[in-house]
Amino acid sequence: MSYAENIKSCDDTHQLSETENPLQVRGRISSAVTHGPSKLSYFIYRPRNRKEQEQVVFSIHGYTRNALQHMFVLQDYAEEKGVAVVVPHFTKREFRRYQQVRPHRNGACPNIAFMELIQDLEVTNAFDLSTIRAVGYSGGGQFLHRLMMLQPDLIDRLVLFAPGWYTMPDRAHPYPLGLGRSPALGDRSLSLEGFRKADVLVLVGDKDVSRNDSLNKHEDIDLAQGRTRVARAQNWTRTMNANLPFDNQIKLQLLKGLRHGFRRNFEKKGYGQLVFDHLLRDLLPQNVSQEN
Repeated sequence: MSYAENIKSCDDTHQLSETENPLQVRGRISSAVTHGPSKLSYFIYRPRNRKEQEQVVFSIHGYTRNALQHMFVLQDYAEEKGVAVVVPHFTKREFRRYQQVRPHRNGACPNIAFMELIQDLEVTNAFDLSTIRAVGYSGGGQFLHRLMMLQPDLIDRLVLFAPGWYTMPDRAHPYPLGLGRSPALGDRSLSLEGFRKADVLVLVGDKDVSRNDSLNKHEDIDLAQGRTRVARAQNWTRTMNANLPFDNQIKLQLLKGLRHGFRRNFEKKGYGQLVFDHLLRDLLPQNVSQEN
């Protein structure tokens, strides 16, 4: 079902009664807020016919913060693969610079909020969180690769889909452009160790070369990484792989004829299938929904 069709038919899709637990609802989108101090809101979809714990796939939105659109587009993949999909919503008010994993002035820190979300899911014992699998689109990809640097033991399988720019693995530039100290980093430390163990795939359309308002065009980024998402993905992947073991390199795939845009690329172009196949590759035999 298309995003537009979902919008027309869902009406109160994610509205729950006061007695319903959103983490137990199956077959429709529900919404919740984490119990920790960050109070991160999120959407969740659980497949209808799954009989046991299901793997969770996290999807991180871009700078337009279209979390509900992610949920509408990805729910069909959740049903097909027999997995739960969870989409946190990093609001501009509470998490203004979530892409850079920066604390907001009110103290809310995006990486802490994400951990609170995982902890809430763990408490229910309804999900398989033995491995964490996530996809980040555009700004969401920025968030996830920086989260990996801050919390290297967190994510096991990762897809970065067309991030606008990256943190480069050098200490000559201050964070978030590089690994050097900066006020944006505070007293936190960075590491590449997570990339030495995780399975990471970078996807970007070979036509995703527009320098529109959604792309950070700061001269330091242009000089260090290139002027387009394609060039920046190539430069970051090559530089990162020079610091990683030969048998665990980051993979980069250029998608022919593809431009920027989440809904177009995941729904109309069908690249959501590629993303889920990568994230669930080792689990696919078990990820077929079971009939009653």
